Amino acid sequence: MSDSTVKIFGWGAALLLILVAICGVCGCTDAGTDDMSVSPAATTPVASGGDVAPPVGGVTGEVVHYTELQAFLPTMTNNWVPVEDDAGTLTFDGQSYSQAYAVYELKTDPSITVTVFIQDVGDVEGAGYAQMWDTMVAFETPDMQYYTTTVAGHPAWIMNDKAENTYTQLVNIDDRFFVWVSTENGKPEYMTVFNNQIDYAGIAALA
Repeated sequence: MSDSTVKIFGWGAALLLILVAICGVCGCTDAGTDDMSVSPAATTPVASGGDVAPPVGGVTGEVVHYTELQAFLPTMTNNWVPVEDDAGTLTFDGQSYSQAYAVYELKTDPSITVTVFIQDVGDVEGAGYAQMWDTMVAFETPDMQYYTTTVAGHPAWIMNDKAENTYTQLVNIDDRFFVWVSTENGKPEYMTVFNNQIDYAGIAALA
């Protein structure tokens, strides 16, 4: 999905689109716990920050301020250029989560991008990417592959959409913080570059 589409939809619509896409592909069944020899299919995350309502009294779950999440976004200065970033807190259907994201372009080829989302869902079960996590299942087709792995010691899903040439990971940190990293028109090796820039232990310590 293009960056222009990202800007059109608010966070509420973004969340619904993500869940519809995942449910459509995965059948909305619970994810298994065993690693599977499969590779991923990715749906580029749709989300935008800024113009969203702050938490209000009575909202379930405490989340860190989005500025704390922004501090953990990679700062690329060599081969990658940050071209877009945003952050905010969403209150939706009695639930709240905070989120920060940035988009990076490869200097030598701007068509190759990496998007990083960091999200805190607090103690709300099924909020934000937590709901997406709970619906994912391992599978493989000629065009798509989803499988489980670990990143920095945390459980993660890898998703590869071969037809769209996207490679994505979703990392679960203590069922509270979720880190989404996705590359378009790139190589899986780019994920390692960005993983080395993300302080996963520091994000976990925000709890």
